[in-house]
Amino acid sequence: MKFWQKANQWWLWATLFAIPLSARKVLIPVFYQNAFVDYASTSLFLSDLLIIGLLLLWLIDFKRIGRFNWGPKWLTLPLLLLAGWMWVSLLWAQPNLLIGAQSALRFLLYVGLYFYLLNRVKNIVTIVYPLAAGVIGQSLLAMGQYFNNHSLGLTWLGESVLEPAKSGIPVVLIDGARQLRAHGTLPHANVLGGYLTVSLAIMWPLLFGTGKKISQVAWWLIAGVGLIGLILSLSRSAWVMLIVGGVAVCAWLVWKHCARFWSGLKSGWPVILAVIVIILTQWQAIVPRWSSDPDLVEQISVNSRIVQWEEFKKIYGLHTITGVGVGQYFLNVWQPEATANWQYRSDLGGWSYSSAKSLNYYQPVHDVYLLALAELGPIGLGLLLWIIGAAVYLTIRLWWRASVWGLAGLWGVATIAGIGLTDHYWWTLPGGRLMFMLVLSLIAVLWVNPSYNGKHGGTKSASIS
Repeated sequence: MKFWQKANQWWLWATLFAIPLSARKVLIPVFYQNAFVDYASTSLFLSDLLIIGLLLLWLIDFKRIGRFNWGPKWLTLPLLLLAGWMWVSLLWAQPNLLIGAQSALRFLLYVGLYFYLLNRVKNIVTIVYPLAAGVIGQSLLAMGQYFNNHSLGLTWLGESVLEPAKSGIPVVLIDGARQLRAHGTLPHANVLGGYLTVSLAIMWPLLFGTGKKISQVAWWLIAGVGLIGLILSLSRSAWVMLIVGGVAVCAWLVWKHCARFWSGLKSGWPVILAVIVIILTQWQAIVPRWSSDPDLVEQISVNSRIVQWEEFKKIYGLHTITGVGVGQYFLNVWQPEATANWQYRSDLGGWSYSSAKSLNYYQPVHDVYLLALAELGPIGLGLLLWIIGAAVYLTIRLWWRASVWGLAGLWGVATIAGIGLTDHYWWTLPGGRLMFMLVLSLIAVLWVNPSYNGKHGGTKSASIS
């Protein structure tokens, strides 16, 4: 393998591994009652730098590549139109043009990653390997956080400072004690849950492959570690999408590939048993997440979503045609009461707001589709729905062509679409947007390399025939 090929491969793996890392350099910090406000600050993430480096390596080696591949037009076209519409929305973005430009530029960078993967990757397992490494790393960190009931001091990787006694930190109550929900290096436990669910959805074909037994067992171990991390995130939306998708996939396997299904279970039953034991030992944390008791912590999130719906109606009602501009929704929720108390704090090294309300009160509406509508208007929402619809259509077509990876892509995009109804991080957070773009990239790679990834996913170990 030539030098540039090796450099591209290792840099790509580092980039995909770094998706859940929240390591960043804050360029213009903003504080609220001395607490850092992520949505209002300007930052440069490690993942940004890695993607820029990857694209530069591609540019250096571009002459060797040959014809540029645009991918499936019904997926690529709305992606480019959405990126362009984000930049157009800066013409009316208020109150912070810089935050809007940061959001639009980062999305454009992620579209660059889409084209890189589309043109440089044939074997889908090339994407799955670093993703599996990320699942292991994040899940091990999740276990450490959960069982220590505290963060692990890895702020240099982007880990949040997690103190369960502090208001606003995601917790559950066990016998009156506050138990921390696992975050990994992601900014919220729900984001960890979404990241792990999408990753497991993408890699599931390797659990039922026809390769060496030891390879299959290794993939089951990776999946088992990921499942434990997912359980400890205590993310209800992620659990639902994993259960629904898992049941559907298993039913299809039993119907179409019964022998292969039971062969895979024979390799994975010790892992499955271990995960069940973990679930049983943590029932005191898991069961309350489904309770309707109004006195439990879980009901706070339900009540806050009702408030967010009212805020959405108010903000969108003032900008029904164009939206408020990319990246501006949170600032519009926050701004009315805070602008009067805006000042530069030399002791904090950034701009600071203060008011009588807690920072936890100010949140984006927990719905990706409502956010797209509020920020980019009907055109932005239409483009987002076009992208998701095109991804679903392509994966169904791939699945119909006997590509088990098509079903993996369908599970991945369905997870993003489903969680998008109850949370916002696929739209607002860099790690969430990157996972969304990675799923779209995986679908595009499968589409332009159907024979290579058809039945075998590029390797016999990934095959179901």
